[in-house]
Amino acid sequence: MTEGDNMPHQTFWKPPKEEKSKKTSSLGRGRKEKKLLPEWKQNLFSDHTPGKSSADRAEFPPKVIKELIAEADGQCQHCKTAPDTTTHHVWPRGRGHNRGRGVKTNGLRLCGPCHDMIQTNEGLLQEWITIYREKYGDYFWYDEQDWEEHNRKLAAQEQAERERDERMRQIEPVADLVASAAGRPLRAKELRLIESFDTKALQVFTGMVTDALNGYAAAGHYRPTDRFED
Repeated sequence: MTEGDNMPHQTFWKPPKEEKSKKTSSLGRGRKEKKLLPEWKQNLFSDHTPGKSSADRAEFPPKVIKELIAEADGQCQHCKTAPDTTTHHVWPRGRGHNRGRGVKTNGLRLCGPCHDMIQTNEGLLQEWITIYREKYGDYFWYDEQDWEEHNRKLAAQEQAERERDERMRQIEPVADLVASAAGRPLRAKELRLIESFDTKALQVFTGMVTDALNGYAAAGHYRPTDRFED
């Protein structure tokens, strides 16, 4: 037995553990605080809109089928002789991103044989797509959710074009000024350099070029109007 065996056990000091207060609901039960998503992750879901699955949106609702049956008057719309027994997606359900939806403007009442024939014959399929496109428009297979997404993209594209046009209106006078000073049209890489300036940098650059030309003209070397005079 050593001397250390007779020494009493020592416990090192630790700071007291702080008790975390629990948030309770109106019923007094513990409730975890909802964590906020970081901004970068919020942007990932900014365009997400909950709704039906793609498979559900491809199904024809009973009401639509009923209306198509009534309009077909019980007759296959392709062969015009057999009874209509199926509803065909004119724009197919599985065609890439542009999946045909279960909307009335994408439905065609057919008999079984005609349905099978059209689905396996690309020429007949394209023929009916052309007929429906002329009848209902370029996006005849869109449902409401498709149209909302389409309109959002169109609005974003138009906004980007307006911003680009406004940007070109800002750049054009500066490009003309530099071209006037250089005595030649600007090269593509020079235009790209000017386009890369933000609004503040563009103002600074314009002022710098203007001051340089004015100073050069004051010294009797150059007048910006010389190249326009006879």
